[in-house]
Amino acid sequence: MISGTLVSPLPVFVTILSILVLLVVLKFRRSNGRYPIRPFPRDMVLLHQCGKGPHAPSLSPFIMKLETFLKVAQIPYQIVRDYKMGPKGKVPWMEYNGMVLCDSQLCMEYLIAELNLDVDAHLSTKERAVSTSFQRMADEHTYWLMVHWRWAIDKDKICFKEANWGIMALAVSAFLQKRATKTQGVGRHSKTEILKIIRRDFETFSNFLGTKKYFFGDRATCVDCSVFSQLSQFLWHLPNSEPQNILKNEFPNLVEYCHRMKDNFWPDWNENILISTDS
Repeated sequence: MISGTLVSPLPVFVTILSILVLLVVLKFRRSNGRYPIRPFPRDMVLLHQCGKGPHAPSLSPFIMKLETFLKVAQIPYQIVRDYKMGPKGKVPWMEYNGMVLCDSQLCMEYLIAELNLDVDAHLSTKERAVSTSFQRMADEHTYWLMVHWRWAIDKDKICFKEANWGIMALAVSAFLQKRATKTQGVGRHSKTEILKIIRRDFETFSNFLGTKKYFFGDRATCVDCSVFSQLSQFLWHLPNSEPQNILKNEFPNLVEYCHRMKDNFWPDWNENILISTDS
């Protein structure tokens, strides 16, 4: 006699079909020709992005990063929430005087060169090197820790549900993001190891920031756009999680720093989130 429960192939088929449908939709959004959204004046950045986040302006730290930079640099811009991928299959992307640019960092570097901006001009050569190192750490290391926690460890997905993500979108995104973190390497660590690495990243940021207003003194620079945007996801979009508790309880200067960036550069914060809050 053979005991056990037969598993219906239907749920597996539905999951695979859902993933294929999403991939087709994403491919269409990448390849479909751009269309005019609205007239906009010359020297105005047209910033393409997704919907608002529930407690911070976006669930994407890179959308947060580029928009924060536009605010810090005081560059006029308009937001287009069209959910349309840029030519590289990524968001955010932007249009500027007929140019189409992708990747938050490349967009920032283009605008700095094109407009001769002095956001980092006061930094020494050594400070620029340190700034680049912290920016890379935030965007290419701390980011993946957040992604892994968000999609592989956090079971509630509260913020995504508050942003009205459907079951299929959550399931497909979880599958793709967990696969991405395994490929990157972070997804191969245990929960205990992930927490240890997160704490080390927070400690590194905290030690360098110290009691300074921003990373390099009294003026916000490009690295602040990266660090703030990554930390914003831990502070506002991982509610009641262990990483959020570590950030709040062990690194108060980073929490104060995030609120300082929010208060000084996002006067329209509550207009750009789904659930207004004073915290």
